[in-house]
Amino acid sequence: MEDLKVISMRGSVVLIILNALVTFPVLAHEIPVESIIKSAVVYNDRATLTRTAQVKIPAGAHVLNFIGLPVILFPDSLRTEGKAASQVTLGAIAYKMESHEDFVVPKEQELHGLLEKLEDQKIQYDAEKQAVAIAQKFLDKLGEQAAQRSNEDIARINLKPEEWKGAADSLHAKTLENLKSINAIDIAIRHTDEQIAKINQELAQLRTDQKQTYRVQIPYESQVETTLTIDLSYQLPKVSWQPVYDARLDVASGKMSLVQYGAVWQQTGEDWNGIDLTLSTAQPSRGAGLPDLYTQWVSIVEPIAKTALQESKMRRNEAAAPASMMAKEKSLADEGMTMYEADNKVVEQEAVFAAAQINTQGFVGEYQIPGPSTVKADGTQSKLLIGAFETQSTMQIQIKPQLSTSAYLVLKATLKGDAPVLPGQVHLFRDGAYIGQSTLPMLRPGDESQLAFGIDDNVSVKRNVLKDERAESGLISKEASLERHAVTEIKNLHKTPFQISVLETIPASQDARVRVEVLNDNTTQGYKTDINDQKGMLEWSMTLQSGAMQKINLGWRVYWPKGSEITGL
Repeated sequence: MEDLKVISMRGSVVLIILNALVTFPVLAHEIPVESIIKSAVVYNDRATLTRTAQVKIPAGAHVLNFIGLPVILFPDSLRTEGKAASQVTLGAIAYKMESHEDFVVPKEQELHGLLEKLEDQKIQYDAEKQAVAIAQKFLDKLGEQAAQRSNEDIARINLKPEEWKGAADSLHAKTLENLKSINAIDIAIRHTDEQIAKINQELAQLRTDQKQTYRVQIPYESQVETTLTIDLSYQLPKVSWQPVYDARLDVASGKMSLVQYGAVWQQTGEDWNGIDLTLSTAQPSRGAGLPDLYTQWVSIVEPIAKTALQESKMRRNEAAAPASMMAKEKSLADEGMTMYEADNKVVEQEAVFAAAQINTQGFVGEYQIPGPSTVKADGTQSKLLIGAFETQSTMQIQIKPQLSTSAYLVLKATLKGDAPVLPGQVHLFRDGAYIGQSTLPMLRPGDESQLAFGIDDNVSVKRNVLKDERAESGLISKEASLERHAVTEIKNLHKTPFQISVLETIPASQDARVRVEVLNDNTTQGYKTDINDQKGMLEWSMTLQSGAMQKINLGWRVYWPKGSEITGL
């Protein structure tokens, strides 16, 4: 198999792509190409689609026609390549926009067709209902006439009860039949309205309203008849993806599995069925060009006196202003609008597609989704498996008694392997049960992060404030002070030992005149200070055996100049 020969420039094989609408050359034959989407590379705000086709092409100079391509594609991104069993030379890609009477998106065509049928059916139901109502009105009229005749017969003592009973029974039966018919029609109309509302909702999700497509033509020359495998690729918007994760913790083993998915959605008007899908962190919309710097010229602006000619012109403009204002008011009045309404008119803008924000901190990579992938064109998310990450995990109970007497199950995980974790939403599962969601930051191999897996009711926490006193020293001292003591009681109700971490903060001074000290006699020793580089953060770590209880005491005092006000306490 030989590669297609295309126009060569400086030793590189390139395809010339026209950057404007062109006039197509008159060639011997235009050969239609039936292509399918083979693959997609999805970025945060666009995608590169590749269509493929196998075409049996005759010898000579002809043109390949790709028709019905999405009107939202970026024409400058059109590229083509392919292979054939014999020598084939391609010409320049040409494109033009074509208009159609009907919607070009198949799903949209189908929905509009169903909507039209339902609307017609509803009209038919309304007609049937009116016919039954007219028939019932006629029966009511007959009943009135029958009652009038009965009164006349009674006046003449010409009584025929059997005829009256038969007429009444017939009138009742037909009236009941009519009412049932009207009721059935109302039910059918209600069901039809529900179907119409559902279709309108689906159409609102598609939001294409496209009645235009692109036709792309590729001229070629071949010495012999052959089979050509040709790919056409282009970029288009209304596509995005973002990473999402499942973090599943097994409490008994203390191990966590971290699985990454790609949440992909698109509104291109065309479903992607069974394609090769790649998710990329590159952002082509940002461009690659280096911006230019320009000289910043500065100078002094000298005031210029107005000439007599300028002043005369200004007076003429001021005199003409009322006339132009009157002309504008008349024009707006013809449109049924006042000057105020025109000045405050809200210009409606087309809704834009929200692209995902992927902060990669400079990392650019691609994730190949295993197996064929399908992404519908209605904007719904498709959650596609990317793969799993290996972590080294440590499970502990974290308690922050200043804020809450709840104990939280926390997993500290260190990322292993070679691939980084992109920032994204993570769904948390504990022993198979979904407990909520959180977010993961950008993690590179060796980085540590922690995830909280909810409250652990098997750890009891009680906190008591033992002292909270503000004081001023004697007459000689020039300082005031605040002293606080607290005790936290922790009990492990698990059947196994657990690692416990107690975190508390003490005041941190930003002023040399404010002093803070930890009261060692009233504080449990063995704590660490300034945890995670946070000033004033203290941590006590311990392993608490099953059924064991531990008390953590903390005492501190703050001094500041007497007569001054202090904040933050």
